[in-house]
Amino acid sequence: MEVNGLSQRNKFVRNALIAVSVSLATIFLLGFFMRGAELGKKIQHFSIFESLSYFLIFSIVFVIDSFRTVIISHFLGERFPFAKALENSLLGYFFAYVTPFSAGGQPFQIYHLAKSGMKSENASAVILTRWSNMLIFLSVSSLLFTYKYLKYVKTGISALDKLVWVIIAGSVFVSVMIVFSLLVPTVGKFVVSLLKRLKISALYRFFFHRNFEDEIEKFSNWLNKFYSSIRKIWIRRPLLVILDMSLGISDFAIIFYVLYKAIVFSSALSETPFRLTFIDLSAIYILLSFIVYYIPTPGAAGGVEGGFFAVLSRYGSKTAVMRGILMWRISTYYYTILLGLFILFVAYGRGDLFDGRAKL
Repeated sequence: MEVNGLSQRNKFVRNALIAVSVSLATIFLLGFFMRGAELGKKIQHFSIFESLSYFLIFSIVFVIDSFRTVIISHFLGERFPFAKALENSLLGYFFAYVTPFSAGGQPFQIYHLAKSGMKSENASAVILTRWSNMLIFLSVSSLLFTYKYLKYVKTGISALDKLVWVIIAGSVFVSVMIVFSLLVPTVGKFVVSLLKRLKISALYRFFFHRNFEDEIEKFSNWLNKFYSSIRKIWIRRPLLVILDMSLGISDFAIIFYVLYKAIVFSSALSETPFRLTFIDLSAIYILLSFIVYYIPTPGAAGGVEGGFFAVLSRYGSKTAVMRGILMWRISTYYYTILLGLFILFVAYGRGDLFDGRAKL
């Protein structure tokens, strides 16, 4: 893909500001319609120090992700500095949080790594290996947890509750297909053969002023390099894949812990019990992730809060659970957005991220 410096830089900043505004509006509207005037009571014990402590715990995820990037890139022959890897992790979460379906994180991370000097096929292999490990973990875990925990995932909406298992099964199937397409070169060859059969050369030249056959040839060559990088990781270094997956699971454990800690602490403030263990909440989170993160709002805002509240409030005080979820989202979502905006403005001043043209 090609990125034009100034216009693309301004577009990133503008879209980020719009997405943040939409996200904030969504969460407060959700709270307003859920309990109306009681919304203020739910956050009456809000503590900036508490939320910052949760954010510091969550920040360990950025550090772990940065090590994952450095380690995998090392085995692909790339010497990528930790500071740049940390910036990549932070901006990856930022773009996931401000794009519909949380879909912008990985594409931007690939762009960022390539813009920072990594070969684009290696950048894609690094990020898509991490993404594949995430999908594999979530898919396998959901299958293991479905029998015991599917009955916990009740939203109170009869039609949705009956379809939950269908939605989860469909999401797992899509995840498996994505991982298969990323790891099996035959899929890439099949895509190239389909593109070659398209009779759109004249139309493509008219709109893009480039030769369609040449573009397909470049894409085919790039795919060969990409699958070569994938083989170096998945076939020649299976222990590296296992290590990366283990670190990815640690990421999830930290995210689960922050949510659990926030709800348990909120329940203690209101002197009410929360009847789920950390393992229970983790299993429910995994199952819900196949549902709530497909909401087409920036960072799935509204869907995440509404989905988790509808399910988790059945096992504790509604007030405490709402407060805990809000503290969790403030600590892991909005602080990350603010930090991401700051990093973008720093990059804007440096001019080394959005300047010129970057070809991936």
